[in-house]
Amino acid sequence: MHVNAQSTSRPLPLVVVEQIQAYSYLNPTASYWKIPENINPFLEALDSSLFVNLKMQREKSYNTLNVTLTKKSQAGKIKIDWRGSRDIPFHTYLELYEMDPEFAFQNNLIVDNDSVKLSQSKKRDSIHSVWFVACSIFNSKQERVFQKTIMLGLTPIGTLGIGYTIKTSASMPNLLFSTIAKSMNYLDAEGDNIDFLDIKVPATYATDDYWMPFVHNMPRTIFDTSKQFISFADHEGVHALRVPAAVLKRINHKDKSETNPYKEIITTLRKTRSLFNNSEYYKVIQPLRDIKNNIDYTLDTYIEFTTEPTTNDNTPKFAIQFLPEATHRIYQEKDSTGYFTVKDFVKEENKFYYPDIVYNGYDSSRRAPLGTFFAKQAIVQSRVITGKAFNHEFTIQLNYENNITTILVDKIMVMAISGNKKPNQMVAKGNLPSNLQSLLILIAYAEIFQQPG
Repeated sequence: MHVNAQSTSRPLPLVVVEQIQAYSYLNPTASYWKIPENINPFLEALDSSLFVNLKMQREKSYNTLNVTLTKKSQAGKIKIDWRGSRDIPFHTYLELYEMDPEFAFQNNLIVDNDSVKLSQSKKRDSIHSVWFVACSIFNSKQERVFQKTIMLGLTPIGTLGIGYTIKTSASMPNLLFSTIAKSMNYLDAEGDNIDFLDIKVPATYATDDYWMPFVHNMPRTIFDTSKQFISFADHEGVHALRVPAAVLKRINHKDKSETNPYKEIITTLRKTRSLFNNSEYYKVIQPLRDIKNNIDYTLDTYIEFTTEPTTNDNTPKFAIQFLPEATHRIYQEKDSTGYFTVKDFVKEENKFYYPDIVYNGYDSSRRAPLGTFFAKQAIVQSRVITGKAFNHEFTIQLNYENNITTILVDKIMVMAISGNKKPNQMVAKGNLPSNLQSLLILIAYAEIFQQPG
């Protein structure tokens, strides 16, 4: 539909923005989606795009009503009350609704077309929330003469942030409404009644008392993983690291002969492993290469693979377990230079993250409460590698859920690294010897320690 254009010699018809109303189906009791006091960006976006397109002029002396809905049943309903604007020929209503993307796709609220190609993985994994921005204009007879909806698929992307990722808010509240306001420039009288926009927004992170103090306003070291090795630069120059594929040697744990080279460990496993008969066992050789320092390392370790990763007390367990009964060694060339043990699902003592307060993962002095009332949560590391190398104790904490690798040397945090399967960026403190720093990064991103599946 469209509004008839007026001659350039005659004044443009007036329009008022009667009401802006908002609601979140995802977090209806939260505060992050509440309409801000300053709605000028919304009004200015309408002035510069839609109203120009429709050849209308907004009556700027009229005060727009902001309505925060409290019930799902209120969404989609427009209450017409023009007692203060009945002499204005056109009346605009703006509706802002946040929805779960899964709900939107399942109910065909978003349909792929020639201009919108969305894979199933993108639908389910990338788009964090869907915002419906609906605009309706009525004439003086209360007839709807214009209706257009823009759907925003908000996809959080990493920037300099390192921290505990959450799925409560796709972006900081101020950026959320700035994004919505900018999207309104696509409201026009042409094209389909519903347009879909895939919007990239900076990711948010839950505040915490573990990583946040370490990464606060610290410079980031960026990794290059575009080639067959990992490279990064620091005050010592450019480092290059390579992680070749691991070699698995299956252990025949049913072979009871004296010549079986694994006879001793098999005897131990038979006594200690509850799923011994239903598991497979392997000796794993993981080569690692420090190219800059011209050093070859090898991790010599033993693992158990079971198709029944359950426990009697229902605690989580990975299908691949590093055997505590075996000694896991680190070799430099042919010489033993260290050892390690591996534990899974290790809870940090007295360390928590706070999902109701977010920040940008860089500057922790800038925080935003979401109003969700979610309580603080314990930080649980997915896999923890503890050992000794070059006469230093080390701990490598792998947090698969948030793609954070934390490295401690002599019980002091020295590196926080983000990246899924490969390192992306790092905050590093202290002056570790180059060979030790490189070795620890190599271990952290060794193939054998990557997230199962």
